[in-house]
Amino acid sequence: MTFFLIDDDQIFQFVTSKTLKKINPDVKVEKFTDGEHGIDRIKNSLDNQEGLPDVVLLDINMPFLNGWQFLNEFRSIEQKIKKEVHIYMVTSSDDPEDLEKAKQFSELSGYLIKPVTEDELEILIRDFPVKGWYQPNL
Repeated sequence: MTFFLIDDDQIFQFVTSKTLKKINPDVKVEKFTDGEHGIDRIKNSLDNQEGLPDVVLLDINMPFLNGWQFLNEFRSIEQKIKKEVHIYMVTSSDDPEDLEKAKQFSELSGYLIKPVTEDELEILIRDFPVKGWYQPNL
């Protein structure tokens, strides 16, 4: 199982990566500090389909390409991806407008508010793929 952590908060990346590895040492984690690097990594994997993520944990507010822009880019290449990729918006925003906007993206599998707990991450791994809209902490 491969996770992409796309978030400019390096502390979130560090803690989440360590927690995922604690839950399952076989989990592969790739980290990106902005949406541009994350979407470029996915685009570069389209030819051979290797290295594509199973799960993307995506922040909203990032430099260069924010979470919403990432989702628009992902939408434009989604039909070229031959596996199911589950994208979860992971943000400190509990703004109802952000949640409603997130629900407009069929590409999203859920919405989590930071800090994300070990139990929430364990559900993502243990119950993969989580069916329906995952929104544990709202």
